[in-house]
Amino acid sequence: MHSLLEHAPDLHAELHQLLLQVPSGRVTTYGKLAGALGDSGAARWVGEALVDHPHDEHCPCHRVVRVDGHIGLYISRDSTEKAARLQTEGVSVTNDRVDCRDGFFDEFQSSAPLARLRQVQTELSPTVRPLKSAPTSVAGVDVSYVSSTEAVAAYVLLEPSSLREIWSTTVVCPVEFPYITGYLSFRELPMFVSLFKQVREADRMADVTFVDGNGILHPRRAGSASYVGIATDSPTIGVGKKLLLGKVDVDRVTAKEPRKITHEGETVGYAMTAGARNRPFFVSPGHLTSLEDARRFTTQVMTDRRLPLPIVLADRLSRDEAQLLKQQNAETDTKSDIPP
Repeated sequence: MHSLLEHAPDLHAELHQLLLQVPSGRVTTYGKLAGALGDSGAARWVGEALVDHPHDEHCPCHRVVRVDGHIGLYISRDSTEKAARLQTEGVSVTNDRVDCRDGFFDEFQSSAPLARLRQVQTELSPTVRPLKSAPTSVAGVDVSYVSSTEAVAAYVLLEPSSLREIWSTTVVCPVEFPYITGYLSFRELPMFVSLFKQVREADRMADVTFVDGNGILHPRRAGSASYVGIATDSPTIGVGKKLLLGKVDVDRVTAKEPRKITHEGETVGYAMTAGARNRPFFVSPGHLTSLEDARRFTTQVMTDRRLPLPIVLADRLSRDEAQLLKQQNAETDTKSDIPP
């Protein structure tokens, strides 16, 4: 397993190091910082991080503006303070806009961590092959968030013939990687690695695991379900709620007749539904399973709910545990506010 799958880079620390490189009297943009991180598409996250981060009087985050020169938001929520700090350093600010005729600072020294993660996504390829035998146990996994820094990963084990729940477990994990479009796997994989470690220690590994996320039905031909399978060396099937790739006539999907999803002449998944009142969902092999496995074994664990039962139960368990932790945290905060 590639080390970056289990231990993603600390983007907050990387961003801070880039900020320190912007000299007094110069400004840069959210997009320039995102580009230095390795993906200009991360500009939105950069903006969010700069209004919610460890901050002191020496922090240079005021030197980041929008591409049109508007100074944008500031961590203190007071744009006049941001303008004043820039003017103190010799930057001309008029009507909340900087004079950017000298251009934006972009001479960053960076390891481009997001570019490295994209390379990992390109290099890692799931193995698509049939299971050797029909599964005697299946599982579902999902993650729910307690806060921006804490999450619950849940695993529910079932008997496929009866859909009887056999066993379940959860782990509470820190959230160390931010949400950035295209990099969700690196946010949640450490949680799944911890979860599967606990499952293996209990000797409760399923023959195949359903993951709330796509398998090969993904623009990079490897979605969350693929990475979970690769990282844990286990067979997985991806279950997506949105069609990210390919073509299919969803209007012709019925409970008894899944429809093939094709891309460039190749079948990459199936559109399925539990019934006329349910919206379709999209399944594909994640890792160590085949297209036929994904279709056949998903059919076996469908009920009147929109999604396969293992996913439904894992989602419910993770949400319940996350809600309980939220309540406990709120009670703790309330007690800490009461004077002795």
